[in-house]
Amino acid sequence: MNRRLLIAEGSILLVAALVLWFVISPPLGGGDDDEGGGNGPVVIDRSDDDADGDDDEGGDDQPGDEGAGPEGDGCAPPVTSDFMRGNMLLTFYGSPDAETLGILGQHEPDDLVGLLNEQAQKYDDLNSFRGVQTGVHMVYATAQEFEGEDGLYIRRVDDETLEEYIDFACENKLLIFLDLQLGRADMETEIEKLLPYLEQTHVHLALDPEFAMGPGEVPGEQIGHLDATQINRAQEILQDFVEERDIPDKILIVHQFQDDMITNRNDIGDFQRVRLVIDMDGFGDPETKLAKYQTFSATAEYGGMKVFFQLDTPLMGESEILKARPDLVIYQ
Repeated sequence: MNRRLLIAEGSILLVAALVLWFVISPPLGGGDDDEGGGNGPVVIDRSDDDADGDDDEGGDDQPGDEGAGPEGDGCAPPVTSDFMRGNMLLTFYGSPDAETLGILGQHEPDDLVGLLNEQAQKYDDLNSFRGVQTGVHMVYATAQEFEGEDGLYIRRVDDETLEEYIDFACENKLLIFLDLQLGRADMETEIEKLLPYLEQTHVHLALDPEFAMGPGEVPGEQIGHLDATQINRAQEILQDFVEERDIPDKILIVHQFQDDMITNRNDIGDFQRVRLVIDMDGFGDPETKLAKYQTFSATAEYGGMKVFFQLDTPLMGESEILKARPDLVIYQ
């Protein structure tokens, strides 16, 4: 399938999803700045600070803490509780296959890292007590309204492109999050396909419940969901993997913009070697975005907020976003 057709499919699906979202959920929103700058990550020990990112696991003798866990492969800092306390994560979202899905697909990698560093600098200038760790958030499996050859309603980034971006992230000391819009695919099967890549220190995982479809459901026609048991299973797979391979902890991002996207949320478990981030994924006006951040993300182990360059009106500025003290900010 050629790139134009892929982009067209992505555009159709995105428009359908946005229309459905507007019908089901109240509007969400943004502030007033565009891309900005930054330098590399600054790891600050903030264990005595009560700002966001506090970790339930606690003490220095735990495997996830600085000095106790594996050192990693040098591509990016190993993830630990100290690392998460000392740094806000900042990522650019999208797919190399579709410009309409976000900023990642709208720029060549070398240009993208320049824009990302500029955006990071804006936060670093304001956020004196915390460093900024940059990264890219790639939609690896993109949901689509067509069955496809395997009948799963998804298409995946090809191996060559995936490896190109993973290598690019390593060379630039970026984290890279591989996002799964599951369609009708089995979650465990899709995660297991990515495990060879997840062995690298800088590669992490994201799940998008919006596109996790049940039998008979089609992406873009319904809002999907994941249950706490599935999120726990994803965490279990990651934890077992890092323990078996003796590699640093993994971050798992789960997107949410309405209550029923994560069912039985109170049953989500705490896995010592997995840093679970609930990302408030809605768009709209700043007041509603911040309110939904408090509902979905602020009470999680780590909280994230997605900012939409083209859909948030007005676009939230960095200082306004920092008032919510998110652990992760994703720009789409």
